[in-house]
Amino acid sequence: MNKYIRLYPYYVSRSIKARLSYRLDAFIGIFGFLLENAIIFSTLYLTISTIPSLNGWDINMMGFLYGFYLIPKSIDHIFSDQIWQLSNGGITRGILDKYLIKPLNPLFQLVAEMIQLEGIGELILGIIFLSIFTPKLDVTFTFSNASALIVSAFFAIWFFFAIKLIFASISFWTKRSIEIMTMVYDFSNFAKYPIDIFSRSIRFMMTFILPFSVVIFFPIRALLFGESMWLSTLYVGIASTLMFLISLLIWHQGLKRYESAGS
Repeated sequence: MNKYIRLYPYYVSRSIKARLSYRLDAFIGIFGFLLENAIIFSTLYLTISTIPSLNGWDINMMGFLYGFYLIPKSIDHIFSDQIWQLSNGGITRGILDKYLIKPLNPLFQLVAEMIQLEGIGELILGIIFLSIFTPKLDVTFTFSNASALIVSAFFAIWFFFAIKLIFASISFWTKRSIEIMTMVYDFSNFAKYPIDIFSRSIRFMMTFILPFSVVIFFPIRALLFGESMWLSTLYVGIASTLMFLISLLIWHQGLKRYESAGS
């Protein structure tokens, strides 16, 4: 473990230098993701602002929820988005060949190889939303509930990572899984809204099958409505840990099936 902790900063430094060799492209990517999410929220704002509340949620609550959603999602985007390459034809191109000949964990190499600076745009916007909407909420932050929210966000990062790894690893069997991976990942968009407004089937899916609402919506609901924050954090930890273990299991089983591209 110490070896990987020492190596990771070198991978990050190398990746950032490579991305910044085309600085304009990097900054356009960062601004593009910031602008994309700002437009999405603007549409949400214009829709919700015409309604006094959405099942008890006003626009300030929704803005805070959106900001919290962007924080773990953006951090995962920055540090592990290279996993998408695995699902997008990476198996048939033999992208793992170069990792398997090195005396390092191939998953570590895959994840650490590239830092996606575009995710910084999402992170900046998430921080802006939290800064704008937090003062407008009738919430008293204590050390306990603030700590619980931070721990929940940390687990949520691992949850997003696990979801990507699970469905990227399917490509070991199917050779390509980008379509299903994109569809599943897009389910996270439902977590930006109160889960109670959706149909029973969506609520079941977002709670027990792809529990995005558990890791994103539940902690914010607990904070805003005076529920137990640490109980909510426990749910987040269980869901994230379970998904992470499943993702590692599928990854390792898939890796045993991997065959070089032969070129």
